[in-house]
Amino acid sequence: MIVDLTTLTAIQRDALREVGSIGAGHAATALSQLVDHPVSLEVPTVEVIPIKDVPRIFGGPERLAIAVYTRLVGDLSGGILFMAEQEAALAFVDMLRGRPVGTTVSQTVENGALLTHAASLLIAAYLAAIARMADVHVIPAEPAYACDMAGAILEVVYAEAGIYAEEAITLRTALVDQTFTADVALFFLPDPESLAVLLGRLGLV
Repeated sequence: MIVDLTTLTAIQRDALREVGSIGAGHAATALSQLVDHPVSLEVPTVEVIPIKDVPRIFGGPERLAIAVYTRLVGDLSGGILFMAEQEAALAFVDMLRGRPVGTTVSQTVENGALLTHAASLLIAAYLAAIARMADVHVIPAEPAYACDMAGAILEVVYAEAGIYAEEAITLRTALVDQTFTADVALFFLPDPESLAVLLGRLGLV
């Protein structure tokens, strides 16, 4: 069976929102353990949007952003993308290093590696929530990092994911700790067959 994201019922969308909320909770726990102090993620806004419209979330295609993308391995196929605006990413680096926000003013190879590690933890935690709820085995593959204009990043992702996905399940949330709040987003890009498997395991098809 093949399921198209554009034809999801209200009940199916609600179920995916629930998965997203639980995944965000898992991700907050993983991040808190990484930085050794409490970090929360706001209750995510979950919506289904065309991949080509993703740059508008970050203020347009010319806004600088960072992204970490990985393919899915296991019972589900597709990809998952973490994105944040440049300013939020720099603040995220400071949080990860335990420094005052504003200390980091530019991206470096070292900062990119740190962001990739943190984003990978968030992605893995989100996928773990999906795996637990749907009783499937799914893990992230090796991640790829980019720091570029949002439009350029999405062109690359669309070239990779557009083969199987025109739409993305989008989770928009904010990282919150004692010193700052940073808006981030996760884009879940399952292929149609995998979406059918996921909904079937959740008892919704």
